[in-house]
Amino acid sequence: MLDAAYEAAKGDANVGTTGKGIGPTYTDKISRTGVRVGDILSPNLDEIYGKAKARHEAILKSLDYTYDITEMEAAFLAGVAYLREFHLVDSEHEINGLLKQGKSVLCEGAQGTLLDVDFGSYPFVTSSNTICAGACTGLGIGPNKIGNVFGIMKAYCTRVGSGPFPTELFDETGKTIRDLGHEYGAVTGRERRCGWIDLVALKYAIMVNGVTQLIMMKSDVLDQFETIKACVAYRINGEEIDYFPYDITEGVEPVYVELPGWKTDMTRMTDEAEFPEEFNAYVSFLEEELETPIKIISIGPDRAQTIIRYTEEIDD
Repeated sequence: MLDAAYEAAKGDANVGTTGKGIGPTYTDKISRTGVRVGDILSPNLDEIYGKAKARHEAILKSLDYTYDITEMEAAFLAGVAYLREFHLVDSEHEINGLLKQGKSVLCEGAQGTLLDVDFGSYPFVTSSNTICAGACTGLGIGPNKIGNVFGIMKAYCTRVGSGPFPTELFDETGKTIRDLGHEYGAVTGRERRCGWIDLVALKYAIMVNGVTQLIMMKSDVLDQFETIKACVAYRINGEEIDYFPYDITEGVEPVYVELPGWKTDMTRMTDEAEFPEEFNAYVSFLEEELETPIKIISIGPDRAQTIIRYTEEIDD
């Protein structure tokens, strides 16, 4: 309810949140008034929850927002009862204990780099650190414990909700990419905005995450295009730059390089040796520009459509 009230108060300047209450939850966390998972085991939970609820209701009233939380509150309290059935652990002890035993730990973050609250396209960001460093702050892992960093990218660009998107396509090409890639928000179902790959933003993402190898998804979505474009620089106020600037909210014109499309259905291919010459050229161009190897390429949703390259290096 707070999420909806804040968005309504912003009017046309809203940031297009998922509406699930993530922002207000982080507000509570930073203001040191949040209810934590461990609190559900406290004998004083009713008091802790009551204080949080009173604070939130005071804000809703100040915003003159009409609401009814009866059903959601009942679902929340049922969820609390369900969570009590689990064995709750301190993740920092659990994960560091596994690392000490020599076990491998795979951490997966949510959302894209440019939604990071510190290094993303602020204010059109989420409330947390979505970059690699979020594994350290979110799980209690020291930075010296992180080894390989897998950067997952698409063969093109997408974005959900408001915010800057220099390579966004408003024409039939953008619609075709959306339809072929089934680009709709996983939480909201909203149409994703689609555009050509942005190497300026991608280089920035590789830098702030310390990416050691890339995984390129949805390559098959571009199978039918005659020409593929890649943004290699931005033109801002007549000046061409190849780095990601502090503010890209307006006046940014993408500078493109055009490459020949492969016009081949790659979805049935099972090995890199089957890739068409034009697709190999596209991949080589990306690797050279990004200075990072693309070690896995996806050409469809099935496991068998995941092509692993440089297999010897990965095994090592």
